[in-house]
Amino acid sequence: MDIYETLSKRIKEKRTQLGLTQAKLSELCNRGMSYIGLIERGERHPSVAMIVRIANELHVNADYLLGDNIEYDNSNYIGKAYEILNDMDEKEIEYAYDWLNNFRDFQGKKPID
Repeated sequence: MDIYETLSKRIKEKRTQLGLTQAKLSELCNRGMSYIGLIERGERHPSVAMIVRIANELHVNADYLLGDNIEYDNSNYIGKAYEILNDMDEKEIEYAYDWLNNFRDFQGKKPID
């Protein structure tokens, strides 16, 4: 599946989950009534700025709409986070853990118990 097929599919899935019509999402994005329908059918390829706008209106990250195709190496951040956690006392670690779980929930991911 190419990136535009993934984009079309993800926009439709998320729009439907939120109970938005194509016309309403088009309106939220300041576009004509049929704009989102054109994207969902693969007849229109939105600009990067419009992908971000659609993502914001759907309350998701742009990389989600693009199919999580952005590759990055997060090992540097994991090492830095470990250093920070290693320097905390037990109460601070508990607070950081709760904050991370709340952040995961905000991102639509299941918190880790």
